[in-house]
Amino acid sequence: MHASGFERTRPVLLLAMAVLALLGFAIGHPAILSGANLSSMAVFGVEIGMIALGQTFVICGGDTGIDLSVGATMALSQVILGRLLHGGLPWPVAVGGALASGLALGGVNAAAVSRFRIPPIIATLATLFAYDGLALVVTGGVNIDLTKSPPAFLAIGQGTLAGLPFQLLALYLPLLAVFAFVQHGTRYGRALYLTGTNDRAATLAGVRVARVRGWAYVAAGLVAAIAGVVSAARLGTARPDAGAQANLISIAIVVLGGTGIFGGTGSVIGTAMATVVIAIVDYGLSYNDFNPIYQAGVIGTILIAVILIETPFVAWRARRPRA
Repeated sequence: MHASGFERTRPVLLLAMAVLALLGFAIGHPAILSGANLSSMAVFGVEIGMIALGQTFVICGGDTGIDLSVGATMALSQVILGRLLHGGLPWPVAVGGALASGLALGGVNAAAVSRFRIPPIIATLATLFAYDGLALVVTGGVNIDLTKSPPAFLAIGQGTLAGLPFQLLALYLPLLAVFAFVQHGTRYGRALYLTGTNDRAATLAGVRVARVRGWAYVAAGLVAAIAGVVSAARLGTARPDAGAQANLISIAIVVLGGTGIFGGTGSVIGTAMATVVIAIVDYGLSYNDFNPIYQAGVIGTILIAVILIETPFVAWRARRPRA
């Protein structure tokens, strides 16, 4: 296992897959390499990539940790933002309210899993339905038009910075840096790895296991809310069904990036690289008018292919005599 938390072959495979996918799409449609199209890929990757960062922490914490409610959290935070904007509140206050709601929703998951000991898949499946239902109640099932919102707010999802999407440079990359630092350079990150590897050993070492896992769910709720804000600003609308596919795609990205589904291994760096792959593939398939029904199958095929390719290398390295 590499010091960064994933197998050394995984980054190479992900980089090769990203390059091959991009070149493959470019052979049929060279225009996909235009600046506008590459920017669109980045825009898609930002929103799902933010959610995947939080999902990485949840899964890395072990105890079959998983958050099936991240898409619903994104949607509910987004419609709360829409209602606050329509209520006449200044956009920074509305954004703050959306982020606070994300923290609160993540806190509910944390309490269910850490304090009441409800299995994560059951707890977050329940909150998935609850949050989705609340989003429908808040909106009445109707999208909230935000196209007349202040330009400064819309710039969060539509603006550029140094020629690149604003949300990429000003939001996603700083978030990635923060998550990477927390995971690899802080006591919390070390406690998260130890908790995911062996929670009993972590407890004996003085780690407050429930608290460590709880904070992972809170972080997942926060970044899901940030993704909701970005999506609302980009599309100029708040939708109760926003993030409907984010739950499973974020999990696929995390696993593709090298995080072990049973916890204790993985890195947000690998998650970020996997996000690039998924963004290229998803945009490339849409650009080529590939049937959306089959796109999820393609993502699953990529996940299986990477694992099958990597497994022989991992086994070979394990058999090598150590110096």
